[in-house]
Amino acid sequence: MGRPTGELDRPQRRGTGRARLRGALTLAALFLNAAPGLALDQPTAILHAHDEPYRQVKGYVCALAKQGYSHVQIAPAQRSNGDPAGGAAVSAKAWWSRYQPVDFLVIQGRGSLADLQALTHQAHSCGMKVIADVVFNHMASDPQFAPTLTYPTFQREHFHPPCPINYNDGKTNTERQCWLNGDLPDLKQTHGQVMGILRQHLKLLLKAGVDGFRFDAAKHIDPKVLNDLIATINRSSKNRAWNYLEVIDDNDTRASMYTPTAAVTDFVLCESLQKAFRFGGSLSSLRVPTAINDSRSVTFGVNHDSDPSINPGFPKCSYANRGDAVLADAYVLARESGTPLILAKDNLTVAYLPTGAMFRRLMMERGKRGLNVREQVLDVADTQSMLVMERGSEGLFVVNKSSSSFDTPVLDLTLSNLEGCYQELRNKFTVAIERNGDGRKFISRWGTRQRGGLQVAARDALYFVRVAMAECR
Repeated sequence: MGRPTGELDRPQRRGTGRARLRGALTLAALFLNAAPGLALDQPTAILHAHDEPYRQVKGYVCALAKQGYSHVQIAPAQRSNGDPAGGAAVSAKAWWSRYQPVDFLVIQGRGSLADLQALTHQAHSCGMKVIADVVFNHMASDPQFAPTLTYPTFQREHFHPPCPINYNDGKTNTERQCWLNGDLPDLKQTHGQVMGILRQHLKLLLKAGVDGFRFDAAKHIDPKVLNDLIATINRSSKNRAWNYLEVIDDNDTRASMYTPTAAVTDFVLCESLQKAFRFGGSLSSLRVPTAINDSRSVTFGVNHDSDPSINPGFPKCSYANRGDAVLADAYVLARESGTPLILAKDNLTVAYLPTGAMFRRLMMERGKRGLNVREQVLDVADTQSMLVMERGSEGLFVVNKSSSSFDTPVLDLTLSNLEGCYQELRNKFTVAIERNGDGRKFISRWGTRQRGGLQVAARDALYFVRVAMAECR
């Protein structure tokens, strides 16, 4: 949800321009050997269409499939703060208003129910799936409803009494029963009518074709309630939906409290990446990254909460330099573990991010075929600014966070699993990793036979996949 300056859970009342996606990444047919939207329980990668109208997302969702994404995440669907009753399907209100529900039984704000159905139909036609954001912790501070706690489907008895949240008392009671920001009425999920309405909203979205859910502000909801809601999803979807929870650690709440329920947002890894990719940080710290111990966790360099252009003042994962944040995104796309989440506006403007989505799809494909795609950071020169990661024998990822290019004529990879010919997905050049007379392995070709070693431009990320050795000859 929207986040504050200095506090983790206050909605920030500012918005940002909409990102538009123009066209799909064109890749050689050699690399498009997987059908779009692999039928996996865990997404390949999620594109977050933050606050975009559903009709707009429908226009490019199939281009995402061609890039390598399996899921698109959309804005909350319910009628929200500032949306007039019976008004236009698309509201001009700021993004944070979507996270202040008014009526869960009405689809309004970023599109009508028909708009949502058209989006999911289009997505399914090209193998993409849709994740809907749901906001079940609280209702809107809208002055039309909040002063009397009278909403279209809720009355005063459906809310916890107002109280401040204490993030440092060693307990989770106030986090789960008090009002966010002091003004967002906290729903009493122990009330049968509240749970009934929340279940209706989930079923309404599932019937519209939604394939999974992000639960906003999940750490403010008792895990037992979330288990109940996810059980409803599982029954209604026949266990086909994929869900995750927004959980931000504080002094009282740990992700481990929620991982038995579903995947969670990995702000632990995000903060590790922020320290590694910022000026003065060292990428060597990512040899064994600090992260949530759950391979499903949703990973990102920057998300809508920590993006200063969307939510200025957010106290976690805040990058002074946007380029550092998207290089961190490139890293999460290269990893074996986690479920990458990429903002649509970055996917549109940063050339290597769509390439990373395709790289991840191909590594997952090859792993399913029993090939070695295990992640390992390799020991190379300048580990402060350079990171070289193998994905077993099938892939290679290189990122240079420095403002200067990196160029070494000799690179010994004897201790790696890499060997053979590899093609860089975006620039299409090939590298060869071969053994010399004494059995040691080196990069013998970097683009041409005239040079070996490794050469990476400043502030760039490269993704290589193994191809037939003939491609290097």
